[in-house]
Amino acid sequence: MENRIAYSVALVKCESYEIRTLENSLIKLLSLLGGIGEFVKSGERVLVKTNLISGRPPEEAVTTHPSLVEAVVNLVKRAGGLPAIGDSPGERATFTGLSRAYRIAGLEQVSSKTGAPLVRFEDGAMEIENREGHFYKKFTVTKALRDFDKIISIPKLKTHPLTYITAAVKNNLGFIPGLRKTELHLRLPDRESFSEMLLDLLGAVKIDLVVLDGIVAMEGNGPYSGLPRKVGAILASKNPVALDFVASRVVGYANPLEIPTNRIAVERGIFLPGKIEILGEKIEDLQVRDFRRIPQDFSQKVPKFLLKWLRSLLSVRPRIVYEFCNRCYICLENCPVKCMERRIDGRILIDYANCIRCLCCQEFCPRGAIIAKRHWLVGLFTG
Repeated sequence: MENRIAYSVALVKCESYEIRTLENSLIKLLSLLGGIGEFVKSGERVLVKTNLISGRPPEEAVTTHPSLVEAVVNLVKRAGGLPAIGDSPGERATFTGLSRAYRIAGLEQVSSKTGAPLVRFEDGAMEIENREGHFYKKFTVTKALRDFDKIISIPKLKTHPLTYITAAVKNNLGFIPGLRKTELHLRLPDRESFSEMLLDLLGAVKIDLVVLDGIVAMEGNGPYSGLPRKVGAILASKNPVALDFVASRVVGYANPLEIPTNRIAVERGIFLPGKIEILGEKIEDLQVRDFRRIPQDFSQKVPKFLLKWLRSLLSVRPRIVYEFCNRCYICLENCPVKCMERRIDGRILIDYANCIRCLCCQEFCPRGAIIAKRHWLVGLFTG
């Protein structure tokens, strides 16, 4: 069973977050992979790692839906496991701020209902190694990982300005506490280096099972300010890259190698897409072909010796939509290079000469007032 599961991705139709419907769909999903007992044994301590980018209500499709978290926790308990729930938001996470985020996202209620404790990833850090990492062989992650025997990752299917989609591979970034993630953006401002890092991190933190929330995904200006989009699917796999391959096809990518983490995994030889076995539904029956994507950044296709001169033209960059801006200045707080300036009239200006195109400002804008935009000239040739 182990070898078969390694590249298997289970795909099941699920159109509702109603808990009984969801639990039945989840049981069906995991049965395709051998059942929850294939991943969790009695007495094991299990971290259920959600996607909690910030405290937002479930209906906004920013975070993993609490009903799916509850369903996974209940299955872990039935298998005799000891579940706990945790994640680290992207912005500065104070004790009260994290508690508020858990409450608004509905996870505090899940904890109270199921008895699964909420874990604070910011309470301490430790170093872990990936000796086979290409660029990063060490990472500073939450020391809470020491307390668990197994990890079940439950990401939300969304668009993302750097990785195009955020699903299984990107969800691992939450193991890096708080603002340390912003430091990584500063050191890794471009799409390629950031994606390389995510693959190195994937080799450092072992994920035992991924269950992807694709019932209502996010399209457009994700991962924070996009629009909820009904997809009606949940996916599961032991292999995060395999799951991302299938998820990218579900949201309309004919070629999953357009997703940089997928392509890099294949280039490194750590993943062979030809070995994927899709179990359950057919992708074609659930595929959303008009899913609104993040604009493609063509700078990655330019030779490095030309990139210095053409980067400004070809790269996607942040643009402020002032009529949506409420002047909360969260973007200023989260810009790793501090290239955003508050004018006397309260408006924000972006210094594009120093902007590293990490799009942290876009990612954390709670109003959707910052969008990822490519130069209008590129559109003339790409449509």
